[in-house]
Amino acid sequence: MITNATITIFNGRTDKAERRTKYFPTVIKGVSYQEAKGAVIASNGVWGENVNYKIRIPLVGSAVQDKRLYMPCLEYEKLEDTEAAAYWTIKKGDLIVRGEYPGDPMFEDAVNAFARENAVDVIHVAEYADNTIGGSLYVRHYRIGGK
Repeated sequence: MITNATITIFNGRTDKAERRTKYFPTVIKGVSYQEAKGAVIASNGVWGENVNYKIRIPLVGSAVQDKRLYMPCLEYEKLEDTEAAAYWTIKKGDLIVRGEYPGDPMFEDAVNAFARENAVDVIHVAEYADNTIGGSLYVRHYRIGGK
């Protein structure tokens, strides 16, 4: 587990002109990052790799790029691209890389190229939870599971 890690979450939004998903990056510092690698054997004897990621973004102690505010994904989808630049969200299908990319929005192939150049994995968000209600202020967090 890495504590005080830096990640970039890429929130997917449909580009109406291109008719495909464009990813808007937000850098978040001070997160907990865990990577678990394992092997899987299929019934036909073929080996495969199984990698799971767990990321926790604390409500207190993390620093979000440009002090962007978190917005639930259903509300975030309703925003225009210019308005969405002031917010970030988490939803299934979003992409995450370890490290910092504070640049312009890009398509998935460019995110993959960035990851290859920086020797990091592209994590696809498979699950998430908003654990920011209840409990002590210092244990509140957003939890993300990915593959």
